[in-house]
Amino acid sequence: MERREAIKRTAALMGGVVFAPTILGVLKGCTPTTETWTPVLFDRNQAALTTALAGTIIPATETDGAVEVGVPGFIESMVNEVYNDEQRENFLAGLNNFNEECRNETGSSFADLSEEDQFEYASLQNHAAIESEAAEGPQFFLIFKELTMVGFFTSEVGATQVLRYEQVPGIYEGCVPFEEIGRTWAT
Repeated sequence: MERREAIKRTAALMGGVVFAPTILGVLKGCTPTTETWTPVLFDRNQAALTTALAGTIIPATETDGAVEVGVPGFIESMVNEVYNDEQRENFLAGLNNFNEECRNETGSSFADLSEEDQFEYASLQNHAAIESEAAEGPQFFLIFKELTMVGFFTSEVGATQVLRYEQVPGIYEGCVPFEEIGRTWAT
Protein backbone atom coordinates (compact mmCIF):
# COMPACT_ATOMS: atom_id res chain seq x y z
CA MET A 1 0.00 0.00 0.00
CA GLU A 2 1.33 3.45 -0.88
CA ARG A 3 1.85 6.09 1.82
CA ARG A 4 -0.80 8.37 0.29
CA GLU A 5 -3.39 5.57 0.33
CA ALA A 6 -2.53 4.74 3.95
CA ILE A 7 -3.08 8.37 4.95
CA LYS A 8 -6.41 8.49 3.09
CA ARG A 9 -7.59 5.31 4.82
CA THR A 10 -6.47 6.59 8.21
CA ALA A 11 -8.35 9.83 7.57
CA ALA A 12 -11.45 7.87 6.64
CA LEU A 13 -11.20 5.89 9.86
CA MET A 14 -10.93 9.14 11.82
CA GLY A 15 -14.21 10.30 10.31
CA GLY A 16 -13.32 12.29 7.22
CA VAL A 17 -10.60 14.01 5.30
CA VAL A 18 -7.81 15.06 7.64
CA PHE A 19 -4.86 17.25 6.69
CA ALA A 20 -1.95 14.79 6.30
CA PRO A 21 0.51 16.56 8.65
CA THR A 22 -2.08 16.36 11.43
CA ILE A 23 -2.18 12.58 11.14
CA LEU A 24 1.61 12.39 11.03
CA GLY A 25 1.90 14.63 14.08
CA VAL A 26 -0.48 12.51 16.13
CA LEU A 27 1.28 9.34 15.02
CA LYS A 28 4.57 10.99 16.01
CA GLY A 29 3.18 11.49 19.50
CA CYS A 30 2.35 15.20 19.57
CA THR A 31 -0.17 15.85 22.32
CA PRO A 32 -1.19 18.98 24.20
CA THR A 33 0.37 19.72 27.56
CA THR A 34 -0.91 21.99 30.32
CA GLU A 35 2.59 23.32 31.01
CA THR A 36 3.05 27.06 30.48
CA TRP A 37 3.43 27.73 26.78
CA THR A 38 6.29 29.91 25.66
CA PRO A 39 6.07 30.47 21.89
CA VAL A 40 9.13 29.39 19.92
CA LEU A 41 7.98 29.82 16.32
CA PHE A 42 5.03 32.21 16.65
CA ASP A 43 5.54 35.91 17.31
CA ARG A 44 3.53 37.70 20.02
CA ASN A 45 0.60 38.53 17.67
CA GLN A 46 0.46 35.02 16.20
CA ALA A 47 0.51 33.49 19.70
CA ALA A 48 -2.30 35.80 20.85
CA LEU A 49 -4.35 34.94 17.74
CA THR A 50 -3.73 31.20 18.19
CA THR A 51 -4.85 31.37 21.81
CA ALA A 52 -7.94 33.46 21.07
CA LEU A 53 -9.03 31.43 18.05
CA ALA A 54 -8.50 28.05 19.75
CA GLY A 55 -10.49 29.35 22.73
CA THR A 56 -13.28 30.46 20.40
CA ILE A 57 -13.43 27.10 18.60
CA ILE A 58 -13.53 25.08 21.86
CA PRO A 59 -14.33 27.38 24.78
CA ALA A 60 -14.28 26.38 28.42
CA THR A 61 -17.69 25.20 29.62
CA GLU A 62 -18.30 22.70 32.41
CA THR A 63 -14.98 21.22 31.24
CA ASP A 64 -11.75 22.97 30.35
CA GLY A 65 -11.54 24.41 26.85
CA ALA A 66 -8.80 24.29 24.24
CA VAL A 67 -6.69 26.97 25.90
CA GLU A 68 -6.81 25.35 29.34
CA VAL A 69 -5.63 21.96 28.04
CA GLY A 70 -2.71 23.43 26.09
CA VAL A 71 -3.97 23.40 22.50
CA PRO A 72 -2.20 26.65 21.44
CA GLY A 73 1.17 25.12 22.34
CA PHE A 74 0.14 21.90 20.57
CA ILE A 75 -0.66 23.85 17.40
CA GLU A 76 2.69 25.62 17.44
CA SER A 77 4.46 22.33 18.11
CA MET A 78 2.72 20.68 15.16
CA VAL A 79 3.55 23.56 12.82
CA ASN A 80 7.15 23.79 14.04
CA GLU A 81 8.00 20.09 14.30
CA VAL A 82 5.77 18.28 11.80
CA TYR A 83 5.04 20.67 8.94
CA ASN A 84 7.58 20.96 6.15
CA ASP A 85 8.97 24.41 5.28
CA GLU A 86 6.28 25.19 2.70
CA GLN A 87 3.42 24.09 4.98
CA ARG A 88 4.93 26.05 7.87
CA GLU A 89 5.23 29.22 5.76
CA ASN A 90 1.66 28.79 4.49
CA PHE A 91 0.34 28.36 8.03
CA LEU A 92 2.19 31.41 9.34
CA ALA A 93 0.96 33.43 6.35
CA GLY A 94 -2.56 32.14 7.11
CA LEU A 95 -2.30 33.39 10.70
CA ASN A 96 -1.11 36.80 9.53
CA ASN A 97 -3.75 37.03 6.77
CA PHE A 98 -6.53 35.99 9.15
CA ASN A 99 -5.55 38.71 11.61
CA GLU A 100 -5.10 41.33 8.88
CA GLU A 101 -8.52 40.52 7.35
CA CYS A 102 -10.06 40.73 10.80
CA ARG A 103 -8.40 44.10 11.39
CA ASN A 104 -9.68 45.37 8.01
CA GLU A 105 -13.24 44.16 8.61
CA THR A 106 -13.65 44.95 12.31
CA GLY A 107 -11.01 47.55 13.11
CA SER A 108 -9.32 45.27 15.67
CA SER A 109 -7.13 42.20 15.72
CA PHE A 110 -9.00 38.99 16.50
CA ALA A 111 -7.49 38.68 20.00
CA ASP A 112 -8.73 42.19 20.88
CA LEU A 113 -12.37 41.52 19.92
CA SER A 114 -14.99 40.66 22.56
CA GLU A 115 -15.81 36.96 22.92
CA GLU A 116 -19.12 37.55 21.14
CA ASP A 117 -17.44 39.31 18.21
CA GLN A 118 -14.73 36.61 18.05
CA PHE A 119 -17.44 33.96 17.79
CA GLU A 120 -19.32 35.85 15.07
CA TYR A 121 -16.18 36.52 13.03
CA ALA A 122 -14.94 32.92 13.39
CA SER A 123 -18.37 31.61 12.34
CA LEU A 124 -18.30 33.72 9.19
CA GLN A 125 -14.76 32.54 8.40
CA ASN A 126 -15.79 28.92 8.98
CA HIS A 127 -18.72 29.17 6.54
CA ALA A 128 -16.59 30.93 3.93
CA ALA A 129 -13.83 28.32 4.24
CA ILE A 130 -16.29 25.44 3.86
CA GLU A 131 -17.79 27.02 0.74
CA SER A 132 -14.45 27.69 -0.94
CA GLU A 133 -12.57 24.52 0.07
CA ALA A 134 -13.92 22.38 -2.77
CA ALA A 135 -12.80 24.86 -5.43
CA GLU A 136 -9.63 26.22 -3.85
CA GLY A 137 -8.30 23.35 -1.72
CA PRO A 138 -7.45 23.32 1.99
CA GLN A 139 -8.39 26.55 3.73
CA PHE A 140 -6.41 28.03 6.62
CA PHE A 141 -9.39 28.28 8.95
CA LEU A 142 -10.34 24.63 8.50
CA ILE A 143 -6.74 23.49 9.01
CA PHE A 144 -6.57 25.56 12.20
CA LYS A 145 -9.93 24.19 13.36
CA GLU A 146 -8.74 20.64 12.70
CA LEU A 147 -5.55 21.19 14.69
CA THR A 148 -7.61 22.62 17.54
CA MET A 149 -10.00 19.67 17.59
CA VAL A 150 -7.28 17.03 17.29
CA GLY A 151 -5.27 18.76 20.02
CA PHE A 152 -8.28 18.97 22.30
CA PHE A 153 -9.54 15.43 21.80
CA THR A 154 -6.08 13.90 22.25
CA SER A 155 -5.73 15.71 25.60
CA GLU A 156 -6.69 13.96 28.81
CA VAL A 157 -9.70 16.24 29.33
CA GLY A 158 -10.96 15.81 25.76
CA ALA A 159 -10.50 12.05 25.73
CA THR A 160 -11.85 11.28 29.20
CA GLN A 161 -14.25 14.06 30.22
CA VAL A 162 -15.80 15.08 26.90
CA LEU A 163 -15.64 11.78 25.05
CA ARG A 164 -16.51 8.57 26.83
CA TYR A 165 -13.54 6.41 27.66
CA GLU A 166 -13.63 2.82 28.77
CA GLN A 167 -10.42 0.83 28.61
CA VAL A 168 -12.26 -2.31 27.52
CA PRO A 169 -15.66 -1.21 26.24
CA GLY A 170 -17.20 -4.69 26.26
CA ILE A 171 -19.42 -6.34 23.72
CA TYR A 172 -20.25 -4.85 20.34
CA GLU A 173 -23.78 -3.53 19.97
CA GLY A 174 -24.18 -2.20 16.45
CA CYS A 175 -27.47 -0.38 16.85
CA VAL A 176 -27.93 1.47 20.13
CA PRO A 177 -30.07 4.61 20.39
CA PHE A 178 -27.87 7.64 21.06
CA GLU A 179 -30.07 8.64 24.02
CA GLU A 180 -28.97 5.46 25.84
CA ILE A 181 -25.24 6.13 25.59
CA GLY A 182 -25.20 9.92 25.97
CA ARG A 183 -22.00 10.89 24.18
CA THR A 184 -19.62 9.32 21.71
CA TRP A 185 -16.69 7.05 22.57
CA ALA A 186 -13.03 8.15 22.65
CA THR A 187 -11.72 4.73 21.65
